[in-house]
Order: sequence, then structure tokens, then C-alpha cells
Amino acid sequence: MAVPVLQRVFSNLLGPAAVMAAGTMGAGAAASLILTGAWFRYELLWVIPLILPIFVLSVDSASRVGLLNPRTGMFSQIRQHIHPTVAWLIFAINVPVHLLIGMGQMSVLTSALMSLLGFYPPEAAATADYAASYHYWEIGLSVAAGGAIVWLLTSGGYQRMQRVMTGLMIVMFIGFFIVALTGLQEIGAIVAGFAPSIPDDLAVPGQQAMRSSSGSIIAIVGSALAPAALLGIPYMCADNLRGKPDLPAELRKSVLNLGVVFGGYSVFVIIAGGYALYPLDNHAAIDTVHEAGKVLVNAFPEGLGFLGPIIFTAGLLIAALTTFVVVVQVMCYFCLDMLGLDWRDVKENKSFRRLLVLWILLPAILAPFWSFPALLKVLLLMGFNAIVIPLVLVIVLILVNKRALMGEYKASLGRNMVLLAGLVLSVWLVVEKLPDYVQMITG
Repeated sequence: MAVPVLQRVFSNLLGPAAVMAAGTMGAGAAASLILTGAWFRYELLWVIPLILPIFVLSVDSASRVGLLNPRTGMFSQIRQHIHPTVAWLIFAINVPVHLLIGMGQMSVLTSALMSLLGFYPPEAAATADYAASYHYWEIGLSVAAGGAIVWLLTSGGYQRMQRVMTGLMIVMFIGFFIVALTGLQEIGAIVAGFAPSIPDDLAVPGQQAMRSSSGSIIAIVGSALAPAALLGIPYMCADNLRGKPDLPAELRKSVLNLGVVFGGYSVFVIIAGGYALYPLDNHAAIDTVHEAGKVLVNAFPEGLGFLGPIIFTAGLLIAALTTFVVVVQVMCYFCLDMLGLDWRDVKENKSFRRLLVLWILLPAILAPFWSFPALLKVLLLMGFNAIVIPLVLVIVLILVNKRALMGEYKASLGRNMVLLAGLVLSVWLVVEKLPDYVQMITG
């Protein structure tokens, strides 16, 4: 009975509101959380309960804009109720950033696929022939994966794959849960991790690079409060609306899916990374899919530990695919809405289909030429998300307080206080911690 129940929960995440899946269970969140545990053990667990109320209410607030105004896109709302310049500014930021996000997710997908095939990123001692061979395979698999995703989305195959994707996500979730349970023997250190503190930055042995605790905090916040999710979920909700919206029921779903599921998942992943990877001698140097896959070795009985990296890699591949698909869909919404065209994701909308192909193939072709470890790519891009969050939260705050848009569901004092808390947190992270984050990436 437990598995069918979990399947229903994960199906909700991977169904109509697919942006929620990308924001909670995607490769960006998995990479941020795994590396946080690997680098800093349990010391940043406190970040999760801090951001959960902000995460739940910000996504729920943005979704209400679409549910109550299903015929008008989010960027049209920004143009009409704030200013056209603001809409174009946000759009101009989102196009290059989300091209990079698409490239990052494609890199994770390709890297995971190659790891499953036994090809690992070339190390410093690797021969030139191996490095060249790896790069050629990376280019070929990235383009092939792009073509497969085009078929997947234009043929209806994505919907048919929902159960398969959900099943693999459940296996990875259970693996993290088992490792986290094993890690409960360190319950004292885990409980201490929920007390707010910022650990010292971590030097990578043999390198000049540093692992910044501030960078990990920014990445976690950026993966949860993804601007694409906040701006894109109104379109998703409007596209899937049937009948009159039930906003209290939608809030309850947000609390369950984003608060309980995402919160539990995040804690499990950090604990798993802290328990399984932090004790390794090279824990500060971990930045590849293959190395991070060791997190699930302890999830299986002795003699079957080899299955851990395989399950992790397959799960990360699916997470990257899910996030990539969401990014593609959201950017199609944004582009068409800004151009004043029909933005609905329906079969007869040929403009949506053409744009879909472009936004799939462009990052697939470009991704292999971005030389950077795959997991660090998505960590970097979660940081870019954090930079844009303050502006997007201001937009959400303005719109949910417009009675002309929200009617009787205009934001309450409590909702506004939580959203303002999120705005203050995001601004503080950008102003105070961004230099440390940049140093982590460039160091």
C-alpha cells in the first residue's frame, strides 16, 4: 500500500503543476542539497524549515494570479498592472538565464546518461584521446537527447512516461530515506544542524577552489524560490483549470506537496549527503554525478551497494529531464505572451510547438561546449535564480494585492508578512552573500 500512496503523491508533483516538480524534486534542488551535505555535513539543515513557509505561500500566491485570471498571461498582467518596462526587463533577464538553465539541465542529463554507460568525466591524469572521445560522445548524446525530448513533447510521449518517471523518482526518494535513517545514529549532530549557524568556508585539497557555505545557502534558496516557477505557474494553472477554482483546496495541496514532501525530501537528501559523502577523504572535491552517486551505496545490503550509484544516476537523469521540460514549456509561455500571441499549450497552437523545438534543441546543441562540472553548473544557476528572486517577489506582492485582479482573495496581512520576509531574506542573500558565492564559482 505504501508504494501506491507514494505514487499518488509524486504523480501530483509531476502532473498538471509540473513547475512544482522542477522546483522541488529537480536536478537543481538535488545537486544543491547533495553537495550541501557532502561539503558541510548537517550544518545547513536549518535553511530548509526557514524557507518552507516562504516557498509554499509564494508559489500559492503566484498560482492564484493564474487561477483567478486564466485568460491573461503573467507577463501581460505585469505590463498592464505594473509597467511594460518591468515586463521587458524581467523577460530580458529570463531569456539568457533560462537558456543557461536548460544547458545546465541538459549537461546533468547527458552526464548521468554517460555515467550509466560507463563513461566518466576525464580527470587531470586522463589522456588527450580519452578527453576528446568523452567530448565527442557528450556532443552526440546531447543532440540525440534533444531530439528524443522533441519527440517526447510533440508526440504526447511525455504524458505516457509520467508513471515511469514517477517510479524512478520514488526509488531515489526511498534510497535517500534509507540512507537518512541510517544516519540517525548521528542524531545529535543532525538536531544541532537545525540551529542557525553559518559554517566556515571549505578549502578543496590540492586546488585553489573554495566551497562557500553562503553559496550553498543561496543555491538552496534559489532552487526552492525559482523565478521560472513563480512566473510560470500562473500559466500552468490557467492551462489546467477546469471549472471554478477552489483556492483553499489549492493551498492545502501546496502545503502537502511543497511543505511536507519538499521539506522531507530536502532534509533526507542533506542528511544522506552528510552521512554518506562527508566522511569521504575527498568530500570537498565532489562535484560530478559519478562521485555524488556514492550517496546511495549505504542504501542497499552488503554486496548490492553497486546499485546505489546506478539508481542515483538514473534518478538524477529523470530529475534533469523533468526540470528541462518545465524550463522549455515556461519559456514558450513567456515568449509567446510577450509577443502578444496565443500562449496556451494546446495541440493546435503551432507557434507553441515550433518554439518548443527551438528551446529544446538550442541548449542541447550548446550544452557540451560549456566546460564546467555538470553539478556545479546547476549549482551556479541556482545562484543566478537567487539574484532574480527579489524582483520576482516584488512583482508577486504587487499583483496579489491588486483587488482588480484578486477580488475577495486579495492577499491577507499574514500572507503579505510571509512574502515580505521572503523578500528581505532574498535581498540579504544578494547583498551580503553574493561575493562569497562568486568566489566559490570563480575560485
